[in-house]
Amino acid sequence: MRPSPDPKRSPNRLVDRLVRHGEVATFRELCERVLTANTRYLVLDLDRTTHLGRDLGEALGWELCAYQGYGPDYLERMQSPRESGKFILDWDHPKRTARYLARSLRIWAYPGVYYGLWGKAAARLDWLRRRGFRHFVADPIRAAQRVPQRTLLEHLRTATDDVLHELSALIWNRHELDQVIERADIAWLRARWPKLEIVLSSASPKPIVEYAGNALGVDHVHFSTLERINSGEAKITALRELDEQIGDPAVEVVGISDTSRGEDHCWAHHFTRVVDINSPTPFPAIVSSDSPLREVHSATLLSRHERQRRAAGEHGYLDPRRAKLAPSRTSRVLTREDLERRIGQLLDRVNALAGAPGQLSGDIAYRLAMLKEASTTLAHA
Repeated sequence: MRPSPDPKRSPNRLVDRLVRHGEVATFRELCERVLTANTRYLVLDLDRTTHLGRDLGEALGWELCAYQGYGPDYLERMQSPRESGKFILDWDHPKRTARYLARSLRIWAYPGVYYGLWGKAAARLDWLRRRGFRHFVADPIRAAQRVPQRTLLEHLRTATDDVLHELSALIWNRHELDQVIERADIAWLRARWPKLEIVLSSASPKPIVEYAGNALGVDHVHFSTLERINSGEAKITALRELDEQIGDPAVEVVGISDTSRGEDHCWAHHFTRVVDINSPTPFPAIVSSDSPLREVHSATLLSRHERQRRAAGEHGYLDPRRAKLAPSRTSRVLTREDLERRIGQLLDRVNALAGAPGQLSGDIAYRLAMLKEASTTLAHA
C-alpha cells in the first residue's frame, strides 16, 4: 500500500473507515454504534431523514396551496389520513378545485419546469448535466433547488403563523408511520449522553422545522429564510454561529442525514463522523485533507411501520418505495487499506484535477463530480 497522502501536497485523502451497517431496526441501535462519550453535537437533517421518503418542507407548500384554494374548512375536511400528493383534488367541489389548481399552477409552474429541467432531467441526461455545470459552475441538481426553495419561502409569507402551525401539525401527524426518528429516541439520547447537544438542521422553512424540533425535543433548530437558504455550506455557517469550534478535530460532531441529491455531502469536510440513512446518494469516502472526518457510516434504518410489520412476522415488511428511494445494502467494513485498493487510483485523479492551477471551470467541476461519484459507487459496492 502507498503511504498516506501528504496533506501539504494532496488536496484530498481517504477516510480511515467506511462502515456499512446494512439494516438497522432502530435509531437508538444506530446511535450506539456511531456516538461516543466524547460526542459534543449530533446534527440531524429533517426531510427524508426523520421520515422515510417524506419531504416535509415541500409538503407544507402544497398543503398551503390546498388551504388557500379550498378555503378555511379545508383543514376540517382533510383531517382523515391520506396519501400526500402535490395536487389534492376534491371533485365534490369543482369550483374550489378549479381555483386551487389555477393558484397552484400560477405559483409553481415556472419553479417546477426549472427544477424539472436542471434538477431531474439533468440527473438522468449526462449531456444536460455537463451543460448545467458550465452554466452554474456547480452541480445543477443542487443549484436548481434555489428557485423552488425561494418560491416556497415567498409563498409562506402569504399565510399567518397560526395557519402554518396547523398545517405543519397536519403533515407531521399524517406521516407518523414513516418516522424513523421519534421523540422517545431523543429522550433516550439525553439519558444516555447527558452532555450531548442535538441540532435539527434543515433547508426547509421555519414553521415545519420548528414544529419538528418541538415534536422531537431537540436542543437547536436551524432553518431556511429568504435571507439565507440553510443548505450545503450554509448549514456549516449556522453551526459555527452556535459553536465557532465546529470543524476543530477536538470537537466531536456526528451528522446523520439521508443526504439526498448530495445536499449534505459537505458535512464530510467538517464533522468527525457522518452517517447516511436510507440514502440513494451515500457520503463519499474521499474528503479534503484538512477535514477532521475519520469515518463514514451508512445504514438502512427502518420506519415505524416497517418495524411494526416485522414484529408481526410479515416477510415483506420493507416499504415498497425503498426500491426507488434507497436500496438496502449488506453489512461491510472497509479500512483505509481496503479503500486504497478500491479507489486509490480515482483519488489520484481527483487530486490531479483539484490541484491544477487556475480558476475552477464548469468542465473541471463536472469532471471532479463524476470522479467523486464513481469513487463513492465503488466504495459502497
